[in-house]
Amino acid sequence: MSEEHPLERLVELGDAKLAQGEFDRAIHYYNLALKQKLDAPAINLKLAEAYRLKAEKGGKVYYTLGMEPLRRILRSDPRNEAAHDKLMVLSFKAGTLDELTREYGEKAKTGPGGEFYTAFIKRAEALLLMESDVPPQLPGYTPNGLIKYFFDLFILPGGAITIAASNFGPRARPFFILGLTMFLFYCAYRGILYMMMKKR
Repeated sequence: MSEEHPLERLVELGDAKLAQGEFDRAIHYYNLALKQKLDAPAINLKLAEAYRLKAEKGGKVYYTLGMEPLRRILRSDPRNEAAHDKLMVLSFKAGTLDELTREYGEKAKTGPGGEFYTAFIKRAEALLLMESDVPPQLPGYTPNGLIKYFFDLFILPGGAITIAASNFGPRARPFFILGLTMFLFYCAYRGILYMMMKKR
């Protein structure tokens, strides 16, 4: 039985199922692995990613479920940047990024590491700004799955995070141009899609 596998084997099985698009099975194996080592950051990140991918196939609730393993990481390592980055993306997709921004704001005011949380607040605000600028999805929005994932899950959040990263100092300023280019690229994609849908 899978429950008898060692930790490394369970993670391998989860990775294999994730690559095959069997997200329920991937979640199953990652959860079994976490029963052996609940606080393992790498496994919790993999579980969050599996929930994110499952949510993209339908079911906004899985974005919320994906936040729990990230919260688990942050309880033991409050400054884990990978967990914060993924939590921000899932919150954005779940429509709760404004709540997360307020949470970071409170931590920046009342706890240590105010600059750390302020940087993430800037990233979150950039994502919220993009969300307000992007037109809503049209009924019948059915581009090729690979194209949809590329633009909606890589270009859009990637552009927002890159723009936010440009605030980290003079050396990071070139990232603003890159992020802006990604955002304009995304807008062009949505404009083309809109025109194609309008002709139908």
